[in-house]
Amino acid sequence: MNKLKRWAVASLGAVAFLVATISGVSANTLGIDVASYQGTTTQYFNSYKQVGDKFTMVKLGGRGGGEGSHYVNAKAYAQIHSADAVGMQTGGYFWGQFGDSVSDAQYSAQLAVQDAQNAGLAKGSYIALDYEAGAGLSKANNTTAILTFMDAIYSAGYKPMLYSGYYYMNANIDLSRVNARYPNALWVAWYLTTANQAIPPMQYFPNMSNVKIWQYADNHFGVDGNVMVVGSLDNDKPAKQVASKPSQSTNKPSTPAKTRYATFSGVYVADYWTKYNNKMYGVNFDMSIKPIDYNNYIPISAMTLTDRYGHKLRNQYIQGNNGRMEYFTLNGKYKVISQTATTVNVEIAGEPVSLMKSFVTIH
Repeated sequence: MNKLKRWAVASLGAVAFLVATISGVSANTLGIDVASYQGTTTQYFNSYKQVGDKFTMVKLGGRGGGEGSHYVNAKAYAQIHSADAVGMQTGGYFWGQFGDSVSDAQYSAQLAVQDAQNAGLAKGSYIALDYEAGAGLSKANNTTAILTFMDAIYSAGYKPMLYSGYYYMNANIDLSRVNARYPNALWVAWYLTTANQAIPPMQYFPNMSNVKIWQYADNHFGVDGNVMVVGSLDNDKPAKQVASKPSQSTNKPSTPAKTRYATFSGVYVADYWTKYNNKMYGVNFDMSIKPIDYNNYIPISAMTLTDRYGHKLRNQYIQGNNGRMEYFTLNGKYKVISQTATTVNVEIAGEPVSLMKSFVTIH
């Protein structure tokens, strides 16, 4: 895995908590991750099973940066099937260097699903986004792109996960949004030492919530060492059972559904303006559900014109479709009319607007 190298310091107070606060962590939750540099045979994976490793995360491919337009791990099929043959649970990961581009995130997710299917990774397995380079300046916009990728993985019947280094993850991503959408889906790298580590030093577990896997070593008998903090890879469970909060069953009398509201935290490009039924609307390509039509139009009265950094412009008059970049924010709370795994229909300025769900936080 192309990793940001981060090591723990000797101070426990700032970066760790006691192992007693971690429940269910034991040697049978250890695992490894592999790429094209590692072996493919059952003997290779069995050697790790013999030292206590029970799961394997396999690199499927990648896009962006050094991965180019699309890199495919040619060994992924053999690695997944050999690990499975010796009784190890399997998942996959995909390098996504798309920064804050929603369209590139969507395309990267399509490639990740394609690579997973070609490698024989069963539906219901985890596919982790390896996000550790090329982040944009805005946490909000990075997170929107990341959630777009994760939502697409979920919609394809796989379970999404997010991998990155401890510092990079906290510096560039709004984890509260990720955790709200996909609880216990973080895979975080944090190393105490570069020396060989047979087992994780749990007293140095990173001080974070919603961590599913901790990558505690980049030298665990020559490969990355991981420990499962919550549950398992759940290969036999559909995505809908583990990737989102389950509904609560109750014997109490039914009550009216609570009204939910959506908020937006990004700065968006007004790709073009349009007139419909004698009213003006703005359109953002990334936010819109394809094909773009009047259902995606955002009432101009709800939009605040800004510069690219989100600072409100003194002049709130649109320039028109003249090739100049114009930006806007949506600063209100908007009633959620309906939603699916990837889309949401909200009431903006009294009108229903259908948008990609990854752009909103729902309260």
